[in-house]
Amino acid sequence: MAIIEELNRRGVIRAAALYVAIAWGGTEILVFLIDALQGEQVAGPFRKYLAILFIAGFPVAMYLAWTRDLGLRARRVVAAGAMAAVLVGLLIWLVPEPSPAPGKTEASFNDINPKSIAVLPFVNMSDDADNIYFSQGISEELLNVLARLPGLKVSSRTSSFHFAGRDVPLQEIAAQLAVRHILEGSVRKSGNTVRITAQLIDAQTDTHLWSDTYDREVLDTFAVQGEIAEEIVGQLELTLNEPVQTKRPTEVEEAYDKYLRGWHFLRQSWAAENMAKAAEYFTAAIELDPEYAQAHAMLSLTRTSQGNFRHLAPAEVFPAARESVTTALELDENLPEAHAALGWITLSYEYDWRKAEKAFRRTAELAPSDLLGNQGLSFALQASGRLDEALAASRRAFELDPLNIWPRSGLTEVYYKQHDFDAALEQLLVLLEMQPDDPLTLVSIGSLYAMKGMPEEAREYGSRAASFMGGDPNLELYIAQLHALLGEETEARTLLKQALAQRDEMFVSPGSIAIVYTHLGEHELAIDWLYRGIEEYDSYMFNLLYPDFDALRSHPRFIALCEQLRMPCAESL
Repeated sequence: MAIIEELNRRGVIRAAALYVAIAWGGTEILVFLIDALQGEQVAGPFRKYLAILFIAGFPVAMYLAWTRDLGLRARRVVAAGAMAAVLVGLLIWLVPEPSPAPGKTEASFNDINPKSIAVLPFVNMSDDADNIYFSQGISEELLNVLARLPGLKVSSRTSSFHFAGRDVPLQEIAAQLAVRHILEGSVRKSGNTVRITAQLIDAQTDTHLWSDTYDREVLDTFAVQGEIAEEIVGQLELTLNEPVQTKRPTEVEEAYDKYLRGWHFLRQSWAAENMAKAAEYFTAAIELDPEYAQAHAMLSLTRTSQGNFRHLAPAEVFPAARESVTTALELDENLPEAHAALGWITLSYEYDWRKAEKAFRRTAELAPSDLLGNQGLSFALQASGRLDEALAASRRAFELDPLNIWPRSGLTEVYYKQHDFDAALEQLLVLLEMQPDDPLTLVSIGSLYAMKGMPEEAREYGSRAASFMGGDPNLELYIAQLHALLGEETEARTLLKQALAQRDEMFVSPGSIAIVYTHLGEHELAIDWLYRGIEEYDSYMFNLLYPDFDALRSHPRFIALCEQLRMPCAESL
């Protein structure tokens, strides 16, 4: 106690308190100013240098304060500064710095493919705000041109467009998308004339490599896309066997406008109403120009999606999708979108896994950075039982489009079929962060917890999913599956009965019904519904490798069904 009394008598304690305030406040002000002027890369090290300086001066300051060689005020300031130095230094040393986002550090930038690029949605500079469909459509078309260039990694649309309207530094965008370069720009449309401004940026060095402005008529924007692509080829020193190929897909300006409007609705979400509007606009484009191959291809893709997402009965939409893609390929056999549509038709409707694989490989060949080819290939490989190859394809798709929920869902599918429940759950929990109120994600998490023998967690997520049910019979079936897994037979049968009652009004998946019966132990009924799934062209049929069907693998009728589908889904295979 004597030493404390002496420190107090000499004014050291009071001096320390004063200096804590001065040193801490001064440090924060200086760091704030440097951060604003030079950025965190300079401000961060500066903070540590200050701490080191204060710590080094601490013994000297304490000595001066103790000896009272200085005036009282000076002694207090000096001693307080020394004490503050210790506190600042300890805090900086003990508190860890925030973990950088993947790819955000300089070291990770060095690992990024230098021949990689993301196309951000071009800003709509038109007087009419509704013209955003046109500016984003131009970005989309340009991205598609670049995606077809061999040797260039192009971040897919969903991840690139994730940053639309957001004030995010380009370096951070590039880090999240794992690309070296960013292409951004603007579009101003007035009548049938367009001004397009584009600039290419090296995100690692934050330098502008190239920029230009183009004043053209609407249909001449296709030539602009080719010119921009040629500039990028030169700046990134890509080696091409032939010049960039761009041509007008239509000579009818209004048809092109309808096509871009259709794409605008697809970009919003896969909701039923958006798909319906997209199909309406693609159909309108075809009516204006029956030779518009891309419009035929996109109409086919939209129809297949309506069937796969159960917005419409597969037997109703897949024949029309088949007709559209046949026309598209007759008009242009090298159209990636058409081969992607063909892949989904042969996978989900015709159950021809090899033909689907061939179509998706052709898609990826024509457009190496296209998500549809790589993700579709994963599903075709899953149906063939080649899960390791499917996982590799899903990972490629994820690298192309890391902020898109679809590739991550694809990873989840493969892990689940491999019975790697921990890896599947990890992906689902990330998906939930991306879409917190998605009922399908919630109930899928619940089912995985049930598979892992964690009933309380399963019920928690199942309850959250049930709050969004809203009379959707296919969602009711997913929740019924969870109840059946948990041994809650009454609840499962109640939801099953509700879903079955709606089959006359809308498409209700026979495959999902089969899973409920499997978990209820009614295996004959489950297999009956699987055969009905084939009759109704349920896309669920290429998922017979799900662990949910493990109880059926040795059943003679299930083995026969697997043989009919040419799928290695039976235990004996």
